[in-house]
Amino acid sequence: MNITIEKCPAFHDKRGDLIQFVTDRLLQKSGVSFGQIYLLTFNGKNIVRGNHYHNHSSEMFCLISGSVEMHFADVASGEKMQRIFTADDNEFFRVAIGEKIAHAIKSISEFAVMVSFSSKEFDVNETDKIQYRLL
Repeated sequence: MNITIEKCPAFHDKRGDLIQFVTDRLLQKSGVSFGQIYLLTFNGKNIVRGNHYHNHSSEMFCLISGSVEMHFADVASGEKMQRIFTADDNEFFRVAIGEKIAHAIKSISEFAVMVSFSSKEFDVNETDKIQYRLL
């Protein structure tokens, strides 16, 4: 399945942490173009976002507050997986999702925030977002 989950590089000092989410080197290595960085918020428990996939773009997510459950499905093979992320553990993970990987994210805390990256800018008339119900 075209998903990678890895710890984001972190630099610590007495002031706090600097967490590298997306770098030019990472994009060049993966052959992904820059589209946009955005925040996703979840205003309540059991809020679901996603339930779609993209034919021609990829996304990356990193939870920065709260807890979420992420669900994935490879639309070609039907393979599925899920994973829970909690920001309270002071570890930050980059979840990179390739093309044709359906994804849905459900908040399991009262409030959650994710920083996200897409290889394409958001467009309300986008035709590359295909609905695929996971949750």
